[in-house]
Amino acid sequence: MKILCLSASNIEQARDHSASTRTCELIRELVHAEFRANVEILCLLDYEMTPCRMCGQCYTTGKCEYDENFNQIYQKLADADALFVVCPHYAPIPSKLMMLLEKLEEICYLNWCQDQKYKTIVFQKPVGLVAHGGQPTKSANYYKTALLDPLALAFSSIQMKVVCSDEQSPNGVVFGVKNLHLVPDSIFVEIEHDWNDIRSRLSPLVKNVVGQIKG
Repeated sequence: MKILCLSASNIEQARDHSASTRTCELIRELVHAEFRANVEILCLLDYEMTPCRMCGQCYTTGKCEYDENFNQIYQKLADADALFVVCPHYAPIPSKLMMLLEKLEEICYLNWCQDQKYKTIVFQKPVGLVAHGGQPTKSANYYKTALLDPLALAFSSIQMKVVCSDEQSPNGVVFGVKNLHLVPDSIFVEIEHDWNDIRSRLSPLVKNVVGQIKG
């Protein structure tokens, strides 16, 4: 099994230490603990994509004529059996994830207009969604409404199968922070997370996503 875990964080100074990428690492640990699967972590920070021009050339070529970085990710999506997306709250969706979704939706829509039986490269592939941000976890319901639910609609629109965590979390997992600490002489705060709590939230989602992979 090949599983792709996408970190949508775009914070240059954080890189591998961002909450999104650390969450991807935790997902990989949970997968390896119970399943025989290869998990690749893809950080959007490392890909310089461009916005979709809606030129339509992707309909005939099957790729973006202007964005080789998108094409690389597109191929990874095609090769994966399942996807996890870990997305931080920006405004609210990070721009690189939006660029990825715009192009995926344009390819899907153009082909669907010509053939309503069209199936995308990610047709019915399971996707586990994780949304998080800088508010305390107890008030993280905002991330469900502003971030997780719109992402679920977007990935459903490209024919992926959004997997639930449990009955109370049909679209995936949300979490916030445990505490924030001011850092002297810096505009950035130090963010503290409860990683044991996050692990417990992720565990059922990981099991459900891997369980949806067709053998």
